[in-house]
Amino acid sequence: MAKLRHEELGLTNENVLEIYETMVMARRLDERMWLLNRAGKIPFVISCQGQEAAQAGAAYALDKNKDWIAPYYRDMGVVLHFGMTPKELMLSAFAKAEDPNSGGRQMPGHFGQRKNRILTGSSPVTTQLPHAVGVALAAKMKKKTSSHLSH
Repeated sequence: MAKLRHEELGLTNENVLEIYETMVMARRLDERMWLLNRAGKIPFVISCQGQEAAQAGAAYALDKNKDWIAPYYRDMGVVLHFGMTPKELMLSAFAKAEDPNSGGRQMPGHFGQRKNRILTGSSPVTTQLPHAVGVALAAKMKKKTSSHLSH
């Protein structure tokens, strides 16, 4: 039997379905947030539409049980893959106190969750890069993998 293209890359059917599910979930959440914003129900939305495939693919290449990420505000697909739930993202959108990112005190898209190795970012694009470099430098200095940085 001929191999499928994703199998040639070492991806199983289950891997591909997981990537696809992340892409679809990011798009559906984004669409819902967009509608809620236009209806005056949530104050602000930063769309990720059109970036879901790149986000899910890039995130899937990382080890979500070991690597840390420094997302920017449109990286909904990335943070979903790393363990944020749709409920947590909606709590952020609604600026609820239960928002795990900031307790509802930050604009949506300012992700941050220690348990899922998500570094908090800032509004200007690429300001997360120095944070990512700091994590890499700390790992190098400790001669440990990124999974041991918080220990």
